Amino acid sequence: MTKIKIRALILDYGGVISQPQNRANINNILQCLGQDYDDFMQVYYDLRSGYDNGQLSGHEYWGRVLQHYDLEPNGFDLSYLIQEDVNSWTFINQSMIRFISDNRNRIPKLAMISNMVEDTLVLMRRQYDWLDLFDELVFSCELGINKPEREIYEVCISRLSVDPNECLFVDDSTKNIQGALDVGMHSIHFKSNSQFMLEFDQKFSWFR
Repeated sequence: MTKIKIRALILDYGGVISQPQNRANINNILQCLGQDYDDFMQVYYDLRSGYDNGQLSGHEYWGRVLQHYDLEPNGFDLSYLIQEDVNSWTFINQSMIRFISDNRNRIPKLAMISNMVEDTLVLMRRQYDWLDLFDELVFSCELGINKPEREIYEVCISRLSVDPNECLFVDDSTKNIQGALDVGMHSIHFKSNSQFMLEFDQKFSWFR
């Protein structure tokens, strides 16, 4: 099988570069709020869009979560909820970082597209020097657009000055993968490090 040559590797953050959301931090939030995990996670994501795209601050977002449960925000430390949420997304997938570092001199263009809240981004820019490995970083909170909206992919493609069919997009979300396919990118649905690396080796190679 002829391998597809790619000029740009574009990665998601949460669940690809980072580990899946850490359950211990979520349990701390659940204990604070006195809520059930499954119901809470539904509310967490149902209300998330405005936080991801920068329209809501962390305090506004968590105020809406509390309001959903008929809880009075004045009775809770919103800064604690924000910090536990941020911490839950900061366990890094070191195997992916090694893959990036080991292959960086062969990757023509490297980018990240992430639905990212400002509170998490502040910590990342303070602590993660590996962000310097990327040519472009496209974050929803700065752009005002979330995946899988078409425009967020198009902004990244434009900044990299590549054609969509020269891009490989990697994400753990099927709807975000579909968003990338809709603009003409190639994709890998990330499920594990070993699955990603095997699929990459079988199907793709770098432009020289």
